[in-house]
Amino acid sequence: MLTELEIKNFRLFTDSVLRFDSPKIIFKGGNGEGKTTLLESIFFLANLRSFRTLKVNEICTLGMPFFRIRGVHEYKKNWKSTLEVHYAETGRTLHVDHIPVTKASDFTGRMRCITFLPEDPLVISGTSVLRRRFFDMFIALLDKEYYIALQNYSAALRSRNFLLKSARNDREKIRGILESYNMLLASNGSLIVKKRMQYAEMLSLETVKKLSDIRPELEEFEIRMRFNENTVEKDSFREKLEKDLSRDILKGFTSAGPHQDEFDFLIKDKSLRSYGSRGQLRTVSFALKLAQYHILKMAGEVPGSVAAENIVLVDDVLGDLDSRAKEAFFTEVSGKGQIFYTFTQIPDEMDKKDMQIWKISDGKAVEDKTV
Repeated sequence: MLTELEIKNFRLFTDSVLRFDSPKIIFKGGNGEGKTTLLESIFFLANLRSFRTLKVNEICTLGMPFFRIRGVHEYKKNWKSTLEVHYAETGRTLHVDHIPVTKASDFTGRMRCITFLPEDPLVISGTSVLRRRFFDMFIALLDKEYYIALQNYSAALRSRNFLLKSARNDREKIRGILESYNMLLASNGSLIVKKRMQYAEMLSLETVKKLSDIRPELEEFEIRMRFNENTVEKDSFREKLEKDLSRDILKGFTSAGPHQDEFDFLIKDKSLRSYGSRGQLRTVSFALKLAQYHILKMAGEVPGSVAAENIVLVDDVLGDLDSRAKEAFFTEVSGKGQIFYTFTQIPDEMDKKDMQIWKISDGKAVEDKTV
């Protein structure tokens, strides 16, 4: 469990410490009071990124030069660990058990967070960037090699694109540098593509199982990945980058690679993005998250796997679900990990056993001990 959360200058919260002693935590309050921000801070502590924005500077309290998140989490009995992240204009600092770490890959993965958010259907209906981000975050929770390859690929891609924009004036001068980036992109990119194929198939099969329980008429579901076949193997990927160099210089960016991959969500070979109803998008996106959680839960039970908590963050979405979906959710998450809910009003059917409630108002959190 996460037993303590301290946040400073994180959106509405200027200085708050919350202590948790239950596997079921509820943040209750009106809209805009800070409930979702608390979930976001937990997610950020686990993943060093937000589920609400890609711009870290948007997170800091207005007018403040830094924000800080510290969390104490407990695994099994008598074993605790402290994670702390500090962002300022001068950069980012990370600490694990009060010891500085420089690599994000040495910090993330100690807590595994699965989110159930109102925006989840956008994974299906939104842009390809959202779908790649969804898969990247999911796979990175399970596969540290993937996370490192993704970091290396992203850094090399930014540098190569910068050089491509400069290459129009002096192409020969930067050719040797471009070749070194081609090697980095090819070796890391081919690994990314292969692992995306592997995990997309795994998630597709598990989502079908969830849909068969929730909405059997949707169980003819499939995730189909679209990618450039030349990017699967590193040698062919490198050749592709060299072959496309002139075109990439004209465009000013790298035109082939996993940053262009797409994922199609299909029911009976029809695109949900194009033909799915609002209800179907909500149901399938919910089943995707249940499948994601199940895979993570099973991974934690594999002998020799890295121990990590499965923390579930549920942002006021249960009210939109029918009885079968709710039953599937509670069956899947019961007895495993810790769950944080947000509600404007706690549902009457909610089991109040082992529940800890916090009242949230204008960036302040006060524990309600009357329950």
